[in-house]
Amino acid sequence: MKVPGDAARKIAFYSDLVSKCEASRATRMDNYKKWRAWYLQGSDRQPGRFNKIYSHIDQLSSFMFSQETTKFTVNVDPSVSDMWLARVPTVNRALLQEWHASNGDIVFGFALTWAFVYGTMLLKHRWHGKQVEAFPVFPHDFGVLREDTPMLARQEAFCHWYTISKSQLEYELTMAHHPRMAEILKNVVSGPKSEAPPGEARVIDVSTTVPSLGSVQGTVEMWPSGVVSYDPVVNDDLVELVELYLWDDDLADYRIVTMAEPGIDIYDRAMERMFVKAEQPFVQVCPCPAPDYFWGYSETERLVPLQNLRNDRFDQIQHILDKQANPPKAVSGYTGVIDEIVKALDTPGGVIQSDMPGAKADQIAPNVPEDLFREVAAIDMMFEEMSGITNIMQGRGESGVRSQAHAGQLARLGSSRAKKRALIVEDALEAMATTYLQVMQKFDGKRTYRGEDGVEFVLDQFTDAYVVKVDSHSNSPLFQEDQRQLAMELFKAKAIDRNELLMLVDPPMQQLLQQNLKTRIIPEEQAQAAAQNAAIAAGQKVHQLHGGKGK
Repeated sequence: MKVPGDAARKIAFYSDLVSKCEASRATRMDNYKKWRAWYLQGSDRQPGRFNKIYSHIDQLSSFMFSQETTKFTVNVDPSVSDMWLARVPTVNRALLQEWHASNGDIVFGFALTWAFVYGTMLLKHRWHGKQVEAFPVFPHDFGVLREDTPMLARQEAFCHWYTISKSQLEYELTMAHHPRMAEILKNVVSGPKSEAPPGEARVIDVSTTVPSLGSVQGTVEMWPSGVVSYDPVVNDDLVELVELYLWDDDLADYRIVTMAEPGIDIYDRAMERMFVKAEQPFVQVCPCPAPDYFWGYSETERLVPLQNLRNDRFDQIQHILDKQANPPKAVSGYTGVIDEIVKALDTPGGVIQSDMPGAKADQIAPNVPEDLFREVAAIDMMFEEMSGITNIMQGRGESGVRSQAHAGQLARLGSSRAKKRALIVEDALEAMATTYLQVMQKFDGKRTYRGEDGVEFVLDQFTDAYVVKVDSHSNSPLFQEDQRQLAMELFKAKAIDRNELLMLVDPPMQQLLQQNLKTRIIPEEQAQAAAQNAAIAAGQKVHQLHGGKGK
C-alpha cells in the first residue's frame, strides 16, 4: 500500500489502519475470556465437577507435538550448487541447538495448547543478546486488516498490542536517543493492569427492574472462594503500545510503526532495520484453520456443549447419590418439632417415640440404576470422536484385536484424522524453524561453524535459498513408529548406512553413538577385516609354494 508523504496525513493514515485492525478485538476478547474459563474450570460459571475439556486438549496437543523428538532438516533449492550440501548437516545441528537453548520447543508447545483454546496463537521472534527469542502473542492482543483472509502473509496490515512499563519505555527512548523523548513521556497514558479477583461476581441475571426507585433485582453468580482464576495483577505503571505492520510498496518491505495512547507516534521504521527484509516476525499457530476466517476454529468452543451436558449429568448423578446417602423421610403420627425428629433419624443411635397409635417414620431412598455412569461414558466417547482420538491410539484395548500387528494396523488406520491435523501443526513448526534460521543468519555473525568438507563458515555465508522442514514428521508421536520401521527396512535394503540409521531412529545419546561408530567400531571392524584378508592371503601364498598340494 501507498503511505502518504505528509506527516499529518501519515499519522491519520496509521491511526485509521489501527482502528480497522481493532474492529473485532473487543468482541473476540469476550469470547476468549469465556473459552479460557471453560478450559481451566470446565464451566464459565460454577467450576465443573470434572473438567474433561482440559484433559482432552492436553492429550490432543501431546499427539500433535512432542518437543523432545522434534528435529529439523534444511532443504536447499535445487538451483543451489552442491557445494552447499556439505554445510547442511552442520546447519541442521546449529538450528536444533539454538531451538532448544532458547526454549523454542517449550514456547511452541505452550502456544499450541492455547491455540486449541482460542483458535489461534501467534509467536513473535527477535534477536535478543546472543540468541533467538520467541514468545507467545495472544490473539486478543493482535488484529488484522482482513479477517476474511486466512494466513498472515496475505495481510497488507496487522497490529500487535502490548504493554511496557513506563520506566522501560524511558530507558528504550534514552538508548535510541529519541528527539521527542520528553514530549512522549509527558503525554503517554499509563496505569496499573489488574483483573477481577477470585470471588468477584461473574454473571448477573436480572429478573426485575424498578426504574423509578433505581433498584434492580436478580441473582448474582459467584465463584467459590477456593477457586483460583489465574488472572495476573500488575501494580506497576504500564503503557499500552501498538505496533502497526504494513507493506510499503515504495520500500518493497514491511514498515513498523509504534504508537502509544492517545495516538502518539514513537517510531516509524523499515522492517530491514529491525528484522529480516520483506519478512515479518510472527508465525501463526492455527490447528483448526478456516477458509474464510483468519482466527480459525476454537477446539474449546466445539467441546463446550459436551462439557455442559457432562456437568448436567454429573449434577444429576450427585443428586441421586446424595439422596441415597441421606434419603428423604416421611414421618406421621409424631408430635414435636419436625426438625428435631429428622435430626434424630439422621443421628446414629437416634431414638424417637410417640404415644400415637400408627405412628411411623419411613425413608424414601431412590433406586440407583446399575448403569448410572453409562451416559457419562458415552459423552466421553463423543469428546474423542470430536477430535479423532480412538481408544487404540490412547493405549486402551479394543475388541477383536488378535495380535500386535493387527493393533498396529488399526492404530495407523484410525489415526488418519489426527495425522491430518498434525501435518497442519507441522507447517507452523516449519515456519517457526525457518524464521529461527533467518534471524540467526542476519544477527549471528560471530560464531563460526565447520562443514562436512572441513571448511569453516558463518551462517550469513550459507545460502538463503532454502526451507526448513520437520525431519520425518518427528513433531508428532503418531508418525514415530512408522518412521522407525521405515528406517529399519531401508537399512536392511542397504539403502542407508549405520550412521544414517542412528540419525533416523534418534536413540538416546545419539551423538556419542555416532562418535563411537566412527572412531571405534568401524576402525575395529576394518582392522579385523584387514587381519582376515592378510591371513587368507598368507594361506593362499603357502598353498602356492607347495604347488597347490596339501601336506
